[in-house]
Amino acid sequence: MELQGAGYFLFLFVVVVAHSALAARWRMPLLLGASLVFYSFSSVAYLGLFLVVSTVNYLVVLKLSRSEDGRVRSIVFGAVVALDLLVLAFFKYWSQLMQAWLDHAALSALQSGAFEIAAPLGISYFTFQMIACATDAYRRDWAPDGKWSDFTLFSVFFPQITSGPIPRASRLLPQLSGGARASAEDREIGLRLIAYGLFKKFVVANRLNDYVTEIFAAPDPGSLLHYSTLPTLVGCIYNVLNLYADFSSYVDIAMGSARLLGIRLDPNFDRPFTSTSITELWRRWHMTLSFWLRDYLFMPLLIRIGELGSAGVVIALIVTFAICGVWHGASWTFLCFGVSQGVAMSLEALTRRWRNRRIKQAPPRLIKLTAWVYTMGFFALSEVFFRASNLSNAGAVYSRLFHVEMIQSAAELFAHKGPFDFSLGLVAVALWFAIARAFRRESAVSTPVFALICALLVMFLGHLGNGRFIYAGF
Repeated sequence: MELQGAGYFLFLFVVVVAHSALAARWRMPLLLGASLVFYSFSSVAYLGLFLVVSTVNYLVVLKLSRSEDGRVRSIVFGAVVALDLLVLAFFKYWSQLMQAWLDHAALSALQSGAFEIAAPLGISYFTFQMIACATDAYRRDWAPDGKWSDFTLFSVFFPQITSGPIPRASRLLPQLSGGARASAEDREIGLRLIAYGLFKKFVVANRLNDYVTEIFAAPDPGSLLHYSTLPTLVGCIYNVLNLYADFSSYVDIAMGSARLLGIRLDPNFDRPFTSTSITELWRRWHMTLSFWLRDYLFMPLLIRIGELGSAGVVIALIVTFAICGVWHGASWTFLCFGVSQGVAMSLEALTRRWRNRRIKQAPPRLIKLTAWVYTMGFFALSEVFFRASNLSNAGAVYSRLFHVEMIQSAAELFAHKGPFDFSLGLVAVALWFAIARAFRRESAVSTPVFALICALLVMFLGHLGNGRFIYAGF
């Protein structure tokens, strides 16, 4: 059982009140206890696993920061990274690999879920935190100066353990161990972030998700439902908006929850839909993951193969984003999604000088508009792989997009859910622009008014049936 919905906010309220009432020296123990209790709602057994792995990593970073023996440091570092990756791989990929082997061996008698293992909540983000800590300690970019309890709290801090953002120890640990109380500004910004996150989740993401699910669903045998180019295109656009609204809403709630405790988490999005290249988009989209990939995978790989020149950059980009794709799940669709990002960024890197020479005479606004259309179009098309259940499903969506077919009826455009539901989706997107502007204009729209507006919109326009976040599955 996970602590979700109203239960989470009741839990958060109790923790925030207690945190503000306690003396500074008791605030860190309170947050540690609250985080352990929070995770125990998911699984006590997996909480024990996290504590063991966290303790091993804590002992390793102490060893790495204190040892001067290069050989010992390399062995210890390699061992702990291997351990972290083994834990991640086992829980994320064991069931899928065993099922694939059973299918290949035609052992139908064993295909009853006997090998299925539920992945611990937040295992990917927890593992990335641990690898980053070990790597920073090995590089001597960071050294632990706190106790085991501080490091453990960093490992399982409850607002972000489920789906990030992925914190860096050098920035988050001092805040957790400092025992500072939230200021009035912290509380105001925290409430504003939570209100905005709830609006994006229930009014925007959940509304769009129904349409996207219908468009991307594999048709049942004998079904008369069919979608031509226009509804499929709308579904692809909604798919990107749905993913962004859903994931960023979780991040807003996580950041807002932490801010109510006087703690600032790293931002995870920076208006990604204003990007004019795929390279720029990944600097603005899931930023903590992008920077993690850059610092702990792409750059080390590029350093090793740097003598290959441009070919080395291409290889490093494609390998990095292929791993990023498979991190989301062991499937061909996720691999294709990741590789497509790496290929796009490689082409952008290889053609940068040529493009600068060729287009410098064109009107700047036209250049920017063309670049934006290319970026959004490519990203929307590549996200088909992210959403599709398999390659066949993705191929069917692409076929409907590129083999242009006129729409047969209004019902088809409405995804056979009726004009009212379709209109609510359009209204949700339009409201998103207005609410986003109000969110940024703190001086014009006070936090109580903004929270009230979001609450009313959630109450009257929200689709409250699904409180599960997409990235909680990764």
